[in-house]
Amino acid sequence: MAEHQQAKITKEDIERLEKTKNSIAEEKEKLSPGTIITRVIAGIVAIVYFVILLFGKYFMDPKSVFLSSLDPFSGAKNPNNIIRVVSLCILTLTISFVLRFFIKRMVNNKKITKKIGVAVIELLGNTVKYVAILVLIFLILGALGVNTTELLAGLGILSLILGLGVTSLIEDIVAGIFIIAEQIFDVNDIVVIDGFRGTVVSIGIRSTKFADIGGDILTMRNSSIGSVVNLTDRMSCAALTIPIAPTESLEHVEDVINNYFNPSEIRESCDKMQADPIYLGLCEITKKGVQMLLFIAGCNEADKYDVERALYHAIKTTFDEHNIELGAPGLEEE
Repeated sequence: MAEHQQAKITKEDIERLEKTKNSIAEEKEKLSPGTIITRVIAGIVAIVYFVILLFGKYFMDPKSVFLSSLDPFSGAKNPNNIIRVVSLCILTLTISFVLRFFIKRMVNNKKITKKIGVAVIELLGNTVKYVAILVLIFLILGALGVNTTELLAGLGILSLILGLGVTSLIEDIVAGIFIIAEQIFDVNDIVVIDGFRGTVVSIGIRSTKFADIGGDILTMRNSSIGSVVNLTDRMSCAALTIPIAPTESLEHVEDVINNYFNPSEIRESCDKMQADPIYLGLCEITKKGVQMLLFIAGCNEADKYDVERALYHAIKTTFDEHNIELGAPGLEEE
C-alpha cells in the first residue's frame, strides 16, 4: 500500500518538499569570490593574448623571440619553449571554452533540441572538451621536440592491446552511440525499462541514468539496456477503476454518469487533461459483489497522476451529490 501511495506522488510534490533543500544547494553552488577573480583574470589574460597575437606586429618587432614564440603559426625554428607552451594552452583552452559555451546555449533552444536531441548536444560538448585536452597534449609535446607521429603509432598499438581486455567497455560505448544516433530516447523522456518507469536524466557513452518519480536514480550500462517503451512519444492515459457498493444499481449509476458527469467541464477544470474523460463501463465484479467501473482521460505521461487526481475528485463529487455509495474492494477481500 505504501508503494502504491508513493507512485501517486508527482514530480511537483517532490519539488515542493525539497524546496528548502534546493535553495540551500543553490546558495552553496554560488561562485566564491576566489572563483570569480580567477575567471576574470583568465578572461583578461585571454583578451591580452589575442590582442598581441593579432595586432602585436604593429607595435612590436615581428621577428622578436617573444612574438615569434607567442604566435604558434609563425613557423619560428627555435622558439622559446615556455612562451610557446603557454601560448598553446591559452589558444586551445579559449577555443574549447567558446565552443562549449555556444553548445550549452543550444541546449536551451527548443527548436534545435527537438531536431537533434539534448543527448547529442551534450555528447558534442563532452567531445569538444576531451578532444581539446588531447590536442593540447600533442601540441605541447610537439613544441618540446617530441616526435608525435611515432607517439601516435605507439598509442595505436597500445589501444589495440588494451581493447582486447576491455571488451565490455567497448560494448557500452558502441551501444551508447547507437542509442544517441537512433534517438531511441532522449534526455527528459519518460520510459519503461525492465519494469522500471522513470525519466531519462543523462545519456553517456558508457552508461545512462534514469530517475523515478521519487527521485531515485537508476544507472544502467548502455549494453544492458534491452526493450524500451518510450511513453513520451504519444498521448498517455490516466485510467481509474472506481468501486461501487454491491447494493447500488448499475443501471442507476450509469444513468447518473450519462446525465450529470460532464466530461467537457472536467477537462476545462484540469489544464493538464488533453482529452475529455470517458466512461468505459463495468470492468470487474469482486467476490463480494463490489462493482468496478473504468474511467480514462488522455494526458501527457508526465501529467498522468495529476490528471488521475482531478478525475477522482470529479467522480467522487458527482457520486456524493447523488448519494451513490462507493465500495471497498480491499477490505471486502480481506
